[in-house]
Amino acid sequence: MLISFKQEIYKFRHENIALYGLIILIVTMIYNFFTNPITRQSLGYGFGANEWIPLIVITVASAIFSMEYKNNTIIMLEYKTSSKFQIYFSKFLVVLVYSFLLTVIAFLFTLMLSVIFNTGRYDWLAVHNGHTLLNGLLTNLAGALIYSFFSIGLSFMLIMLVKNNAVVVCFGIVLAFFGASFSKGLMQTFPHFISTIKWNFLNMIFISQQLSNSSLSLKSNLSSLELIIANIVYGIVFMVLGYYLFKHRRV
Repeated sequence: MLISFKQEIYKFRHENIALYGLIILIVTMIYNFFTNPITRQSLGYGFGANEWIPLIVITVASAIFSMEYKNNTIIMLEYKTSSKFQIYFSKFLVVLVYSFLLTVIAFLFTLMLSVIFNTGRYDWLAVHNGHTLLNGLLTNLAGALIYSFFSIGLSFMLIMLVKNNAVVVCFGIVLAFFGASFSKGLMQTFPHFISTIKWNFLNMIFISQQLSNSSLSLKSNLSSLELIIANIVYGIVFMVLGYYLFKHRRV
């Protein structure tokens, strides 16, 4: 497993998709910084990083497999590795590590932008609504990281299911921008079934904001702890289903 992981790390470092994802994150954060008013909320959300990180991860996760099949390198990979599980899980770990690095970079870049262009306006350590701004930023990015775990599992499953990277990316975009609204609409349309509908996978996106804003539980109808557990469970389920499809997929 360690050998497979190191091989995947080496390949991932030399693929442009990883660099593109980082550039997109930084560009979108800069864009949000200069085009929107600087508020406690925008700072706490890392200038939109909490929303963009899972979307970038979905794109990268689907691309990391689709490129193997497109370039027919999956044949050599399966020939050299005795276990398909090692191939699959190594790629999963690589993207998970990548999402963690994006989260760290988003955190540091938010602080940097704040220090350079927003000196003294907001105190990162001052308590507001029960928590500091620094704690809010860390909490929201932690939520984005947990949702990234969910997103990786979903992407791996979808790329094995539809075998089309563009479809997976489009699904990720729809999920990011309309998933919460659609989930909320379902619960409003069928109020008697909220206890069941609230666990739908579209509702998981609330975790990127709700951990620092408990009032959003009125929209998601899930507590923060329930959201954390549900995201992890969904991520594992999608990962297992994706592996089953990968294991039985013909090269």
